[in-house]
Amino acid sequence: MFVDRPVGIDLGTTNSEIALCHPSERRIYLYADRFGRKTMPSAVAWDAKNASLLVGHAARARRTKGGAIVESIKRKMGQTTRTEVGPHALLPEEISAAILKELRTRFAEYLAAEAAGGSDVDMRVARATVTVPAYFDAPQVEATRRAAEQSGLEVLSILQEPTAAAIHATWKHRLGDGNFLVYDLGGGTFDVSIVRCLGGEYQVLAIDGDNYLGGDDLDRRFAERLRLDLVKRGYTLELDVRQNADDALRWSKLVHLAQEIKESLSTRDVVHVSKQDIFEDQGGESVGYDAEIGRAEYESVVGGLIDTTLDCCERALQKSRQLASVGIDGIDHVLLVGGSTRVPLVVRKVTELLAEKSKNAKPLQDEVDTCVALGAAIHAAQLGGLRIGDAAKKSRVSFLTPLAGEGKQLRLGVRVEEAPEGARTLAVRANEQPLAATAFAPGENVRLDVPLGENEENPATLALVDAKGATLAELSFALYRVRAGEARPRASALSRPSVVAKDIALEVVRAGRRERRVLLSHGTGLPAKVSREFFTVDQSGRVVLRLLQERLPIKTLVIEVPPETKVGSRVELELSCDESMRMEARAEVAGQELWALVEAPSAVRYEKVEAILALLDEAEEAGRTLWGAFGQAYHRECEKLCASIRELLAIDPDKCDAHCQKLRLLIDEFRGGEHEAMTPPMHRFEQVLDTLRRIVYRATGPLVGMDRTAWEERLTRIAEEAQRAYEASDGPAWRRLFNELQALVETAYQEELSTVRHDDPTYVARRFASVFAWASRLELDLEDFQPSATEEVRGVQLAEKERLVAWLREKCSRPLAAASGGERDVAETRRTLEQVASELERIQAALERIPSIGLVTDRGSR
Repeated sequence: MFVDRPVGIDLGTTNSEIALCHPSERRIYLYADRFGRKTMPSAVAWDAKNASLLVGHAARARRTKGGAIVESIKRKMGQTTRTEVGPHALLPEEISAAILKELRTRFAEYLAAEAAGGSDVDMRVARATVTVPAYFDAPQVEATRRAAEQSGLEVLSILQEPTAAAIHATWKHRLGDGNFLVYDLGGGTFDVSIVRCLGGEYQVLAIDGDNYLGGDDLDRRFAERLRLDLVKRGYTLELDVRQNADDALRWSKLVHLAQEIKESLSTRDVVHVSKQDIFEDQGGESVGYDAEIGRAEYESVVGGLIDTTLDCCERALQKSRQLASVGIDGIDHVLLVGGSTRVPLVVRKVTELLAEKSKNAKPLQDEVDTCVALGAAIHAAQLGGLRIGDAAKKSRVSFLTPLAGEGKQLRLGVRVEEAPEGARTLAVRANEQPLAATAFAPGENVRLDVPLGENEENPATLALVDAKGATLAELSFALYRVRAGEARPRASALSRPSVVAKDIALEVVRAGRRERRVLLSHGTGLPAKVSREFFTVDQSGRVVLRLLQERLPIKTLVIEVPPETKVGSRVELELSCDESMRMEARAEVAGQELWALVEAPSAVRYEKVEAILALLDEAEEAGRTLWGAFGQAYHRECEKLCASIRELLAIDPDKCDAHCQKLRLLIDEFRGGEHEAMTPPMHRFEQVLDTLRRIVYRATGPLVGMDRTAWEERLTRIAEEAQRAYEASDGPAWRRLFNELQALVETAYQEELSTVRHDDPTYVARRFASVFAWASRLELDLEDFQPSATEEVRGVQLAEKERLVAWLREKCSRPLAAASGGERDVAETRRTLEQVASELERIQAALERIPSIGLVTDRGSR
């Protein structure tokens, strides 16, 4: 006889875990090896002696032996880049499949010993729910699914990791309805999700995160500190990880040392490091390191990365406030997930800046390494039930409902998937006594009301009986009684546990130019289906529908239609996306229909230094054409990304590539795509035009010397001239009109402010909200500031940053807090706001100058 209960798997960047929820729902089996280790390293290496792959601890042990191992492959999921593993060149999903196959094999052995209790029951590991970071996009999710299928698993669902953690927390602590902020800092990725639990259903309200930020990055950041310290001591260590294999090995050993220091400082304030013969430097000198490192020193180096995660949290909270009015004060529980949340700085900052402002001042921190797999196991049990069978007797039955209940009887949902020839009746028995029976047909779902015994576990059998009453096959199982008040919450299989990570759009023609029309926006709950109507623009005999993920093409549908089809004929497009981000598209035009699965995009890789430098030059050039409020927004984000790219160029090629992708999108958003002749793009022009129209139509009198009629004429003229310039590809005229429009909107906004009665309570309330948002944004910018990697410059920059933080707190945050409390005079509040705004301008200017502290200028005074 075999038992098949679906498992939950957390395929992690650093470690992976697998678990199974017992049918009694009282406990969860979590894999542990013979040493009690509950996690398996996500590491793969080649064993030349046996000509086979090594996976897990055996592979990671190659670190100390200098052998080549593959780690953090999760960061490359969805890419087509192959990695050398011995004689093989494998895709990321193929390497991940090897990890999952090893997990399957080991867990089957573990269950045979633990769950089956030494019996001859075959405990199968065949079906699974596999988790992914909330910020994984469609190609990464699909690659994870393929990896699981290649390992021999049937994938019941792909579940986002923060949702799995919330499911486990609810199950373990028997929590009721509520809102969770899940802070998930793993080895290679960071996610934050705002999750609402209501009646057993989980809805993701907002997500944010970074697929290239995790414990590995803390290690790399501190490894760079170690490298600089060793250089000061006289070692030759100008490493080029990208181009030199020996340098890559030296760097990996420094990273490993940094990881050991991080883990030691999680439990101690000071750690003494004494390592000899770590490796040879570039001059052949044996490198040793001997020093005392304090927790405060470590935190000063990695603190900026933790601040970046909190920036993501704030963005997620802003989205959840907009969508569902759930801010930090509406969060019931803050959950800490992932091994990197053991770092004391993480716990302290999350507690101070998030948990203490929520309804529970202390974050939940339960089984941070394994809670995702545990939650996935609970969800998998709800989706897949329990399957039992006997291959020899050709019988297989699935229980579709839980086997545990509180009442006197339990309603069982059962499907007979395979039965011996002649079987007609399904009977439930206990101690040879009949409990319930019903007729069935193979593949049909049936219901049986079965009396529930008084014991916690009540053994029973399921018999397949022929028309004469003869038992053709009998399968053993058990029913479980749940005592009053002991029932654990169940995650509904009908929940919407995932959201769209990136915009899905359609390329359309507008004003003679290609533009994007968003179909599924970032943050849309899954599963989702959207229908849109478009129209043909020519009589070419075909309709081309090009779907994009952000700006990357993911699928092109081409429908052949009669050439005489009229221009303006209706085109209907339907796009559906399930909770695993698997997308299907259906299009219909002129009676012709086409259906297709939507494939993953292939991103442009920034692997060569020349391409990266060209991108940095393009970013700088784009900044010269942007000014005013849009220019400021671009420069703030661009400078952070460019500084990060320069820092990562030689030490972390994969993360450097990810930041290059972000910079590419930023340039495209503000200035237009690489191959667009017209910059800035049409959508930017339309945004500015819409902003100006709103200012004009809410004005009660003349604005900038023009009345409403004059404004309408001018805006119509600008729009018409801009459209002609865009269609004619007249770049100079297009940019002149855009600049005219931007100047008008900023002038009109300033004049609107000058005409407002400053003692009007409504104005003061709006002004307070604006100034408060400005102060909050500056606070996040200060937290997110990434100092220079050069030690001497870094110290000066951090000192200036701390000065600005204290300035912001003293001159802005405290006055704003005082102005928000109780009844205050409107005039006094307005004066406070103007003073704070003046201070904010000075602080922002000082913040923008931090990256250039100490640099020289070519404009001297004479």
